[in-house]
Amino acid sequence: MGTSARRCIAAGVTVLLSSALLAAPAVATPAVSSPVAAEVASGPNWSVDRAPGGYQVTVELDRPLPIRGDAPTILVDGEPIGLATESADGRSLTVVTADPAVAAADSVEPGWSSESGGTAAASARVPTAVPDAAVEDLAADPLDPGPYDWTESIYAFGDQAVPLAAIGGIRGELEGKLYLPTTGGARPTVILLHGRHGSCYGDGAANPNRWPCAASPDASPARLSIPSYLGYDGTARALASQGYAVVSISANAVNANDNQLAADQGAQARGQLILDTLTMLDNATNGRRVAYADAWTDREVTLNQALAAGTAALAARAGAFPGGVDPLDTVRAADLRGRFDLSHIGLMGHSRGGEGVTSAAVLNQALPNPWAIESILPLAPVDFGRMTVPDVPMNVILPYCDGDVSNQQGQHLLDDSRYAFDDDVLRSGVWVMGANHNFFNTVWTPGLFSFSVSDDWGSAARRVEPICGTDPSVANTSIRLSPEEQYDVGTAYMSAWFRLTMGGEEQFLPMFDGSRAVPASLGDADVRSVSTAPAGSRSTLASFDSPSAAVTTAGAATAAVCASLSERTVPQHLPPCASTPSAVAPHWTPASNGGNVPATPLTRLTWSAPGDGLSVAVPAGQRDASRFQRLSVKLAADETVGVGTDLVLSVVDGVGATWSAPVSQLNPYALVRMPTSDTAAAASTLKKIVLQQVDVPIAELSAAGLDVTRLATVQLTGAAGATDPTGAGAAYVSDLAFESSAVGEPRSRTWPSIDVYAPNTDEGDGPGTTEVAVYLDRPSPVPVTGYVSVLGSATSRFGATMQEVTFGPGETCKVVTASRQGDTVASASAGTQVKASVINTSGAVMGRRAIGFTWLREDDGVLDGGVPLPSYGTPGSACDELAEVQAGARIGARGVARPGTSAVVTASGFRAGETVTVAVDGLAPVDVVADARGAVAHTVAVPAVVDARYLVVTGVGAGTGRTATGQLVVASPGR
Repeated sequence: MGTSARRCIAAGVTVLLSSALLAAPAVATPAVSSPVAAEVASGPNWSVDRAPGGYQVTVELDRPLPIRGDAPTILVDGEPIGLATESADGRSLTVVTADPAVAAADSVEPGWSSESGGTAAASARVPTAVPDAAVEDLAADPLDPGPYDWTESIYAFGDQAVPLAAIGGIRGELEGKLYLPTTGGARPTVILLHGRHGSCYGDGAANPNRWPCAASPDASPARLSIPSYLGYDGTARALASQGYAVVSISANAVNANDNQLAADQGAQARGQLILDTLTMLDNATNGRRVAYADAWTDREVTLNQALAAGTAALAARAGAFPGGVDPLDTVRAADLRGRFDLSHIGLMGHSRGGEGVTSAAVLNQALPNPWAIESILPLAPVDFGRMTVPDVPMNVILPYCDGDVSNQQGQHLLDDSRYAFDDDVLRSGVWVMGANHNFFNTVWTPGLFSFSVSDDWGSAARRVEPICGTDPSVANTSIRLSPEEQYDVGTAYMSAWFRLTMGGEEQFLPMFDGSRAVPASLGDADVRSVSTAPAGSRSTLASFDSPSAAVTTAGAATAAVCASLSERTVPQHLPPCASTPSAVAPHWTPASNGGNVPATPLTRLTWSAPGDGLSVAVPAGQRDASRFQRLSVKLAADETVGVGTDLVLSVVDGVGATWSAPVSQLNPYALVRMPTSDTAAAASTLKKIVLQQVDVPIAELSAAGLDVTRLATVQLTGAAGATDPTGAGAAYVSDLAFESSAVGEPRSRTWPSIDVYAPNTDEGDGPGTTEVAVYLDRPSPVPVTGYVSVLGSATSRFGATMQEVTFGPGETCKVVTASRQGDTVASASAGTQVKASVINTSGAVMGRRAIGFTWLREDDGVLDGGVPLPSYGTPGSACDELAEVQAGARIGARGVARPGTSAVVTASGFRAGETVTVAVDGLAPVDVVADARGAVAHTVAVPAVVDARYLVVTGVGAGTGRTATGQLVVASPGR
């Protein structure tokens, strides 16, 4: 079996590896020529050229762009000008902007989204000192091995075995590692998904299409895919020893193409890959034939063949593991029959894989018969799309020393979801102080794999930064975990989360509910949890995200609701909470696919003297706290606080009995800025503002003589503290509630989905508007809200647009108007492409078309012989056009055509003046312009030999994406 070595894991010892139709019309992206444009500025490896309505800024890279979770940008004279488009070969970045300042650029360089924005002076302090918080002992240790043996095997159906969703029509691998307990019977199933990392290694020639890795299937020397999915052996083996079936899957085809081809940076492609894997496992466990057509090798691969190919794939890569690899077990398709319990599914995703598992959950919840996904764990995730996830317990793990996704944007997953749905599940955030981004995966860790490995907090400046650096010169102040320590933390928290939420092992709840419990095997690791209890175990007294008559102030205190960071590019309804760099403020860091969408509204409390503060009147129907375990509130020191501040938390019952304690005693971390140093490397990234959980046991209030069935008031008042003796200060306040620790009740049910339809348009002769439709797939019985954006700017052809849209019961489509800037002058480029999105939804989940592209066509001619885009025609109402697109259309010819003759195919329902691409089986597509009534007619030369009774005919509108389908019937098929 080869299992005994795997299950003999010493308790507490690290186990490292020793071994887009409606979002953008469904037409092919036009082949836009790149004529020589007028260069207005240039420098070493960069240029600024004129483009429609402005300028195209290009940076040439001396080597391919590193593959990491963050999204690339371009910095002009130190300021970001927008998300960059990566070239097909990864060696250049471009941004189109109308900002005239770029024409006078002195410096242009590549950057990263999470590191952009805000200006920060270096801190005047060496590392911030914080009193140690009491850490609760945990009775159980998730690193203790379980009682079960297991087998390990790899399946590999081929590099182009499955079509990938929303990523340019490409195909990708279906490959992964199975860890299967030998207990017999169906086992709860956990899927692990790695993040964005290098896809390929080896001396062989690279595929110019980026994927598969090799230039041909039989290329020699070989160029191989990096097996990132092998990097979570610790978690997989810990769970397998406890009786869970674990599948760690590969997503290198997505990694190789997401920046270039996907509007959502590959989130949907990753999510659908998980759902496709579930389908494969369902077929395998039910004994159905499992086989996939691999387009790369042009052959069908059965499950037995895939398991054999997986063994060969590991052997081919064994030399890349300095410590070698463990042998796999012999597993056949018949061994998988009846082994996966898909009524209990958990998902973990790392980095962009973190957004992938949230996408899988959301895509699943829009299905008529959803899978039973009952737990998700995004690990150091991106959150480009501000997805909200209902009905599924969620734990987000955030590493403080993350040098890749350094703004910890995954915090939004918790903030956005907690009140977005009528559900009843636990949402928990775990901050791992001293952890970086990469070392949760051994294949990304130097010394454990030989290619594409790094410490993401590893630049020259960061290595000597006193808090997160790893240079020996900062050893006395650095909080960094060793790679082994970080891997242990990851294994412990990932395995404990799934055992808690899927296996009902409530002894692990204190690791996730804000209790600050840490397994003993992790030693003095600083791991902090913050949770929102399930609705059924919580009575929210004040969310602090909107003004409330129940919240009043005393003395000179102010309490104002705020949201987001400053410098948003459209007007906001609430003042900003902070003006710090994005990476310092994870709650408010702007989303890549909707940077103006409001982020994490809460209350900003300021006070001038001890006793000033706020008071919350407990609603009459919620005063009985006797059934709850604690009073909980979330707090963080304000951006104006240098080191720390303090408040007194008081609770008053109906007859005036009062309990009080300084917040600094309840949670020493709550009102102290997070660790930082006086270096430039820390100034824009560390000293983060993150809400911490402050709890008061209800039993403690009762012991102090309060009547916990009649609690009347909760107060927060200024206090002199050790870090700030003045008694003045400021803090962020959120989520005051009575609550108890619980997982809640996961559900598998279908939610309405919300999407955008952003048809293509011509630029016009001057300023104008274009319509975007935001729509539900079905009427909702409850209100649905989403935030719609067109990601233009004040200086581009498309203006920046952001609008909150709410659907009442029965409503399914609404129009958002975006500004555009046209002219009467030809330009060097054929058009401008931007994204449209609907994100941060409540009452409905984001659909498959929630993020997409739209084009604005240059309609005055393209200079220097450039090829124009097809005409988009005269637009109508976006909701009306959407209805027509959803209804489809018919195209075909009257009567019966004979081979060797001609026939006229016709269709109607397009825009007047819209180019329609007509395609007939076996013939080259032809572009036809619709007449004033939106009708097209095209004469088809019927081939002399037709091997069918009819030819399939399609017509696709370039502006609307409306697709007409039909047949051309042939009288007597030739043979």
